[in-house]
Amino acid sequence: MMSSVQQVNFHEAVQKQYSFKLKAYHNVISSLILFQLIGLIISLFGEMSTIMIRHVVITTNYFTGNMIITFTWLWSLIASFYLTNRASKNMMFTFVTNKLTNHLANFLFMLFISLIGSVSAVLLTIAARLIVFLWYGIDKIQLIAPVTLTELVITIFATFLYHILIFSFGYAIGEMIQIHKSFVWLVPLLLFTLLILSVNMFGDDYVFSFYFLETNLWLFIFKVLVSVFLFWVIAMTVGRRLEVRR
Repeated sequence: MMSSVQQVNFHEAVQKQYSFKLKAYHNVISSLILFQLIGLIISLFGEMSTIMIRHVVITTNYFTGNMIITFTWLWSLIASFYLTNRASKNMMFTFVTNKLTNHLANFLFMLFISLIGSVSAVLLTIAARLIVFLWYGIDKIQLIAPVTLTELVITIFATFLYHILIFSFGYAIGEMIQIHKSFVWLVPLLLFTLLILSVNMFGDDYVFSFYFLETNLWLFIFKVLVSVFLFWVIAMTVGRRLEVRR
């Protein structure tokens, strides 16, 4: 067990590395604006849905702002790859002296940007719907789905969980890719193969439906937290192997 002095030094090391990452990766945080702006522009065109009932074609245009959240998730995935990039690690080589504290600082960084991304994405979707409402007018909108405060909080929380899930997955993949150059191709090929197998075996995209189609909130939280834990264990294990090779 660590002594009180060691615990203080450990906490200070994590805090210093976390503060350093906030400054060093400010471009990652600021790039969120660009990704959400792209999602906002696409969302303003709506999502078209067409159904046919007795030879009658009904076309409906939905304005949900889902693309804003999708592009924010994409930003989170790219941020995780950037954090595990060898060039960024070399930049901090003289600063990082403990691999564990580095992973913990990265974990805190993940929580921070996931919180920013989830809150801003959900609030921006509401702003996008308001823009559509003001642009088209109430007479041209057939249905308006009100958002309660409870639904807003749950949506932000669920989006946050997806953020840490996607970030953790990307972080683990990013660490694995650095083992050897061939992993840049092998890892995506393996994931694509698993995706095809899940479709053939279960009849749908089971990898994604395992999370996205879960209706029980507590079970969904359990799935995400267990997956996040496993991804970070994989990342830390691979990270130790990389450290030994160096």
